[in-house]
Amino acid sequence: MTIVITIVFTNNRSQTVRLSAQARLPDKVRKVTIRIRGRERIITPIENTWDHFFLNGPAVSGDFLSERGVQKRFERESL
Repeated sequence: MTIVITIVFTNNRSQTVRLSAQARLPDKVRKVTIRIRGRERIITPIENTWDHFFLNGPAVSGDFLSERGVQKRFERESL
């Protein structure tokens, strides 16, 4: 993992983060998601998120898991 230090600009009520060439996103990226975890902000191209994959990714075929056998249910010992 590479760590890049950059500058945050404030304009009215918005913030802009300057990405250096080393941290630049690909030219085709037009939308990103920002995950907020405490004081961290994690920027990810929207095409790379799991939500995007499951909502827009390839659908499974009609015979998906059709040959899967029924699994036996095992009883657990009580604690």
